[in-house]
Amino acid sequence: MGNLLKWEMKQTFSSKSFWIIGGALVAFPALLLFAALTFGSGLTGYDAYLEGLNSYNAFIIMLIGVFAGIHVTGAFEGRKIQSAVMAGNSRFAILMAKFISFSAAIALYSIASIAVSTAIGFGMVGVTGIDGSFARMILARALVYTLVEISYSATCFVASMFIRHLGGAIGLNTGLMLMSNIGAQLILNIEGSETFLRLTPVGQSMFVLADMSNSNIVMELIATALGVAAVIALSYVKFRREELK
Repeated sequence: MGNLLKWEMKQTFSSKSFWIIGGALVAFPALLLFAALTFGSGLTGYDAYLEGLNSYNAFIIMLIGVFAGIHVTGAFEGRKIQSAVMAGNSRFAILMAKFISFSAAIALYSIASIAVSTAIGFGMVGVTGIDGSFARMILARALVYTLVEISYSATCFVASMFIRHLGGAIGLNTGLMLMSNIGAQLILNIEGSETFLRLTPVGQSMFVLADMSNSNIVMELIATALGVAAVIALSYVKFRREELK
């Protein structure tokens, strides 16, 4: 498992898709925030920080399906996964190495984007408007937001396990991310839906921007754990029965 994971990490972080998509996920939210602060007025540093998080989530929805499709479906098309199976690696080990490398990429994307946008926001308007302690409202929020984004993006990981055409996988992933986000916003208007949404990664991608209470942090961690567990379970069920050609 160790050697397999090292190989998977090397393949992931040396790929052009990792750097191109990562560059877009860092640059686009930063540019939007810079424009908002340059041409707008009245935003505090805290407002700018939250705006950076919100913009990052919007671009994750649009772009992460491409990365997941290349990472998973592309590996099947390129027969990399088939080769790993033929080399004697267990399917579960292959799946976990693939998922861990995918999650590590999302974590790096999130941390880099948050760090750059936060530096721009605080640099332009100062560390102002923070409602609460810096550790909780900025640092802790960045951490739980990263975990939520890993779990939310994992939707594309499991979807890619079911599609063997790269273009189809990218289209399906993007559609799922868009529809889940729109659906969550619509469901939020239904009375009594809030508790359910707090237990989902897509719901927490919105709630984490507004609620850093102890109870919601716990809900965020539960949502992340449930989302990751579901993705691994569904992916393994599919992969275990996969007839590799």
